[in-house]
Amino acid sequence: MPRYWLVLAGCLLGLPGQSVAQPIVSCEWLMGQAGRKDLVVLEASWSQGKAAVEYGVGHIPGAIHIDTDTLENGYPQWRLLRVSALHTVIGKLGIGPRTTVVVYGAKTIAAARVWWVLHYAGVHEVKILNGGYAAWLRAGYPGETRSNEPAATLFSAKVRDGALATTEHVRSRGSKALFADVRGRDEFLGRVSGYDYLDRMGRIPGAVHFENADDSAAIYQNSDGTLKPVDEIRRFWAKRGLIPGSKREVIFYCGSGWRSSLAYLHAVAMGFERVRNYSDGWSGWSTIYTVMTDKQGANAIWRQTSTRNPIAAGP
Repeated sequence: MPRYWLVLAGCLLGLPGQSVAQPIVSCEWLMGQAGRKDLVVLEASWSQGKAAVEYGVGHIPGAIHIDTDTLENGYPQWRLLRVSALHTVIGKLGIGPRTTVVVYGAKTIAAARVWWVLHYAGVHEVKILNGGYAAWLRAGYPGETRSNEPAATLFSAKVRDGALATTEHVRSRGSKALFADVRGRDEFLGRVSGYDYLDRMGRIPGAVHFENADDSAAIYQNSDGTLKPVDEIRRFWAKRGLIPGSKREVIFYCGSGWRSSLAYLHAVAMGFERVRNYSDGWSGWSTIYTVMTDKQGANAIWRQTSTRNPIAAGP
């Protein structure tokens, strides 16, 4: 019997696998959900239409592409949309009140960003596929190239307020919270902003560097796109004083909520309860963007001004 069907049979017979509450699932687990009408699989990337190259080359059968831009307010702010707008986007993806969603993407932090947004927005159950499409193919499962269009529905849910840290919340917490910075070291030290559309450099005062969560750094994920084992991340965090069960609130942040979404995912997988993602990140803490136009009212130019929030830099 081909391995494809052996795995499917094992999952259907209830052999050991992922816990329902576990946010990170394997390809074998997903294969075991074949035929579920309340399941939506999303392939996430910062692209749309024909520009969604990875999706066009091949994807998990039935998967729907999601452009990460649809969840944010665009250049140069890239801030999370209001809840009502998020719910509209989610409904257009065919996600209803009791839908289970599995997210994956060629870029791990893009998948993690979509996972966190859906989690925060109140989606019933949302998981991330460990290793994405590459792992799916390595497991011997088939792909497809045809584009799948969702059957839009209405979505409404209570948001998970505890998943999000707003700028006001960050400002109010001060030393009461642990601010875990998951940007690059030069960003943390204030040597670079990390983004060509962001001028200000530095970090939130009192923040601790938890290393760069970007794909290229290979700290939180492996080079093949799979996530680092939870136990490995737990030991790494423990060296910086972050231990599951701690009563101190943990707030992860990066530049604009992508890398910190991945760190948040690991925290949920470990069982952390008092943890938030500062979605606006360093951009939101440091900078106010104001759009300017020329005399003809065209050619938008964005002006950057300080939020006047305190900034730290250096070792």
